[in-house]
Amino acid sequence: MDTSVGADERAFRTHAERPDFQIAVMKGYWRVLRIAWPHVYISVKARDGTEWGFRFLVDGYPARPPNARPCAIDTGAPLPGSLWPKGSGRFAAVFNPNWNEAALYLPCDRLALPGHDQWVTQLPELLWPPVRGIIHYLEVVHDLLNSSGYCPPVRPAA
Repeated sequence: MDTSVGADERAFRTHAERPDFQIAVMKGYWRVLRIAWPHVYISVKARDGTEWGFRFLVDGYPARPPNARPCAIDTGAPLPGSLWPKGSGRFAAVFNPNWNEAALYLPCDRLALPGHDQWVTQLPELLWPPVRGIIHYLEVVHDLLNSSGYCPPVRPAA
């Protein structure tokens, strides 16, 4: 047993090796970019093929919910709010840097849940489930990035 790796990192790596996580990797839904504990950098693919990077703070994993924020895929630097994914409806509520540039507005995010006790009864399916772990959070983000609420970035004409 590698004693240099803490229990939380071992738990995360075990979840990342699970078949449901790896099947999503093979389908191109997401991929781990790098691990620099207690941060994990993961990209999630949107419906237009754009990969969006996310920096997850996962100390205390899986008992403690993670915190995620959009980041640059190549460097892991936090994205300024002006560069976050854009959209409408529920998508815009979740990807709202005006609320907090350090977190997504989701019940499974450690920074978003406090103060939102109503989410426990209104959105129980989005709460953090330690048994499913990071797979749950990634599925929620992937679903949003592949929803009709997501607006692909405007790109210059070829």
